[in-house]
Amino acid sequence: MRALFARYKNILVLALCLALPLVSVYFHGKRRTGHTVVEGVLLHVTGPIQSTTKGAVDGARGLASDYLMLVDVKRENHRLVRENEELLGEALRSRGLRADLSRLKETCEFREARRDLRTVVARVVLRDTTQNLRVLRIVIDATQFEDVKEGQAVITPAGVVGQISRVSGGYAEVMLATDARSQINATIVGKGVTGTAQGKGYKNEFGARFVYLERADREGRIERDDVVVTTGHDRVFPPGLEIGYISTDETKQTGLYHEFDLTPAVAFAMLEQVLVVTDRGGAGDVEQIFDKREKISGKPPKIDSANRPD
Repeated sequence: MRALFARYKNILVLALCLALPLVSVYFHGKRRTGHTVVEGVLLHVTGPIQSTTKGAVDGARGLASDYLMLVDVKRENHRLVRENEELLGEALRSRGLRADLSRLKETCEFREARRDLRTVVARVVLRDTTQNLRVLRIVIDATQFEDVKEGQAVITPAGVVGQISRVSGGYAEVMLATDARSQINATIVGKGVTGTAQGKGYKNEFGARFVYLERADREGRIERDDVVVTTGHDRVFPPGLEIGYISTDETKQTGLYHEFDLTPAVAFAMLEQVLVVTDRGGAGDVEQIFDKREKISGKPPKIDSANRPD
């Protein structure tokens, strides 16, 4: 048998090599409804490994993609933050320019309306305030003006601020109209009464005392929101400047004097610059001066309640 196998070994090996592909083609070419045992074992062994490997590869790919996206998002956020800061800076600068232009426009309109006055523009450099932010006094820069002196009126286009109480080292202290030492000759627009506006000191408001008889001939009843302006009789404040408005309907009477509470026309906490009256012309008529100023500025005589100081 061995001799026979040895004799035909090469032929048998060649026949086997030719038969195996034919058998494989035969079996794989047949339509099958299931897997062979070998295929089942291979699938059972390699399936979990393939699934785990695929999950790991997909997870790594997702992490890499998320990381790249986060890097891009972070870079974009930094860019947007820089742009927002630049836009905010531009908006603040634009707001400041609008405020400066508005103040310049009001100052020009006021000077056009009050050509009888010689004024200089001074910058507010200090506000002396209390704990509740009530302004007690202000200090202005007068280094560029040699004609700024004690006792001169300090005003804005909105109305009376106060008067200079001391000049030292190129700076001037301003006693506000609400100071207890302040007294300003005043009249109520359109009502035909005159009196004195005096600061209370302890509040950001002051009072006015007007002398009139109950049955006196007046142009109208004194009411809340009536505008009080200067008469010019004190020779400090020019006539026709707004001092404030009557803030309550209640009044106190002492003899011939009728006292009203006033709220200042100027928001002292918002002051950036003021006008110092260095020279004043003729007094003129208070009503005509006030009407002329309002006509040029285009503002109504009554103070806008939305812009009243607290």
